[in-house]
Amino acid sequence: MDKRRLEQIESYILSFFKAERRTQILAKELFASSTYANADLVRAMEALEKTHRLLVRHTTEGFDYVSLTPQGAAYLGLEKMDDETDLSTTPHPPKSATS
Repeated sequence: MDKRRLEQIESYILSFFKAERRTQILAKELFASSTYANADLVRAMEALEKTHRLLVRHTTEGFDYVSLTPQGAAYLGLEKMDDETDLSTTPHPPKSATS
């Protein structure tokens, strides 16, 4: 995927959080709201998670969530974290950083 398209999809994901005014969403909500291919959304989420550290993906009670990190929430001006967001959830460092 070219860099410009990836940035466009990353921007879409972040604007989705901002429009919803939430720091945690079900992944299926994001996939359902977009005209982008699911694989492209996943690549953009990976970049936002591993490169920018703005979000984290996790599964809770069988549901796949995408949550903003505290840095991601601050970046979007969504200071108050959702009640159901686990503030201890932080992205794992990329494998290259731990080798």
